Amino acid sequence: MSDVDVIVLDVDGGPMLDECLASIGAQTVSPAKRIVFDNGSRVPVKADAEVHRSETNLGFAGGANAAYRFTTAPYIALVNNDVVLDGDWLASVRDALDRDEKLAAVQTIIRRPDGMIDGAGIDVSDGTFRQIGHGRPVGAPLAVAWGVSATAALYRRSALGAFLFDERFFAYYEDVELCARLREAGWRTAVLPVVKATHRGSSSAAILGGDALRLRTRNRYFVARLHRGAGRVRALLWEDARLALRGRTSLRGVIQGLCSRL
Repeated sequence: MSDVDVIVLDVDGGPMLDECLASIGAQTVSPAKRIVFDNGSRVPVKADAEVHRSETNLGFAGGANAAYRFTTAPYIALVNNDVVLDGDWLASVRDALDRDEKLAAVQTIIRRPDGMIDGAGIDVSDGTFRQIGHGRPVGAPLAVAWGVSATAALYRRSALGAFLFDERFFAYYEDVELCARLREAGWRTAVLPVVKATHRGSSSAAILGGDALRLRTRNRYFVARLHRGAGRVRALLWEDARLALRGRTSLRGVIQGLCSRL
């Protein structure tokens, strides 16, 4: 029996979900469970996997938590429905957790369909939150990651406890908040210096409509307010001032991020 359960959240993924599941099924290390959580699709998901469904969209945080309750393995993989894994992705990340008992989460470098880097972990060094290496060629020098992205990552159950994500986030930056919690509890995370997955990039974001920008803006401040050192409010305000010139921030999100009760 494998010691890994894999969770894939889906909302109207269609063929994209099929490709993702096919790549999971083709892993050199087979997972114990492939769990698809149908997060309010218009047409209920049918897949060659264990499927659970919510009639409404619980957000990435709520949907992942709901799916997590159906897992039993000591390692839990989260894979976005718009990700295709290389055949040895699971073997690579599982080996990393096996070798280091203080490692709570691990990812590989993730490529874009054009072959450039999509992300090589999370950087918080300037007080904001960035995907390391995004848009750079594979092989370019990369910073040491502060945390891992939930785009495609493997987590240790004993580090997570009763739930994965803070559901106040709904969607976006919930994985950053999780990394901050893990670090504060004495755990480490790591990005393996190998490229083992392809991410199409936010293929389900359109479902949230205008709320996507508000949530992306708001949740950055939530992380900074909840976790000292994981982002700085002043740096985020300066970033939003610059993004406003290009219409890429949400004033409502800034206000909610600063003023919401946490």
